[in-house]
Order: sequence, then C-alpha cells, then structure tokens
Amino acid sequence: MTQTQTPLPPTRRMPATNDFPTGPAVDELLPDFTLTDQTGTPVNFTHARQGKRAMVVFSRSVRW
Repeated sequence: MTQTQTPLPPTRRMPATNDFPTGPAVDELLPDFTLTDQTGTPVNFTHARQGKRAMVVFSRSVRW
C-alpha cells in the first residue's frame, strides 16, 4: 500500500527552502532596481523614493 500526497491548494505558500526562496526579510535593504509603471515608463526605486522610506509589495498575477 503506497501513500499518495494530497496536492496543496493553489493559495498555500511553498515552504521556505532554497527551492522556494521567499525574498528579502522584513527591514532588509533591497538592491537598487528599475521596473516599468502601468504606462510602460521605467521607474528607478532609489530615485522614486527620493531618500524617503517605502513599502514595496510584489504580487503575482493570475496570468503567467
């Protein structure tokens, strides 16, 4: 008799291992990066903050 594992629901987070990195920790500094805004204009993280603190939230879309 073999046991089969029940698949995880799609909303469950993967475990924190090297195979599934979780990203920076709370209060950890982010490296400088540039991403495009909703109109396609490049926005540099460091320049956009102008030396102020910021909270960055990355969310994965439903479409890959």
